[in-house]
Amino acid sequence: MPISFEGRLARAGIAVLALVFTALIHAQTVSQPPVINTPPCNDYNIKNDRLLTAKQRTCIWAGNLLTPGSAFGAAVSSAYGQLTDDEPSWGQGTAGFAKRYGARYAQGMSKATGQYLTALAFHEDPRRQPSNCITWKRAVCAARSLFAQPKDGPGSGYRPVFSHLAGAAASGFVGIGFYPDSGTVNLSVRRTGTSLASSLLSVEIAEFQPDLLRFLGKRFSPKSTAKQAGAGSSKE
Repeated sequence: MPISFEGRLARAGIAVLALVFTALIHAQTVSQPPVINTPPCNDYNIKNDRLLTAKQRTCIWAGNLLTPGSAFGAAVSSAYGQLTDDEPSWGQGTAGFAKRYGARYAQGMSKATGQYLTALAFHEDPRRQPSNCITWKRAVCAARSLFAQPKDGPGSGYRPVFSHLAGAAASGFVGIGFYPDSGTVNLSVRRTGTSLASSLLSVEIAEFQPDLLRFLGKRFSPKSTAKQAGAGSSKE
């Protein structure tokens, strides 16, 4: 008897949660820097601590799953899939959209979990840091952060980063378990590339967001009262 879409999606979710639970048990056996009278999900400590504890890493992972952006992104992708009828056997209407939304959200969850587990295994820092580059080189440095990050400790240089590639692969290949029409290796590789491209777009937006906000602030902010008064007196 063929397994239903809901059953395949549930199995994929159980597999992801099993991997996370195993990683957490392993992480508890590793000595972590002490955190005194501070909740593990304290935003200030997560941003400023030199080393992250396993609990702090779990907070970052959970935060990536339960954000409005992840839900909205899955909805937009599902709407596009509905428009292009990417899985004809799922049909249209509410039922088709619900299946596409569940599949997209499962892909996002797999991506976040793949990044979390890989960063935990290789002691990578999952936090996004602004680059120290200037001019157009900032775009190159932001892209480099997907595959390399500065070494921890004295000295200079970079160490390879595997978590983003692992997350993209998890997002691309998890669909083999529940996509009835496009659950093939070739299309899974294509989905992996699309997921990696979305990560690249995300780091570029994060890098140039302060500049964009400053530009918009100057462009649309009201003129000061003093300037307006000076302009009025000059006309007189």
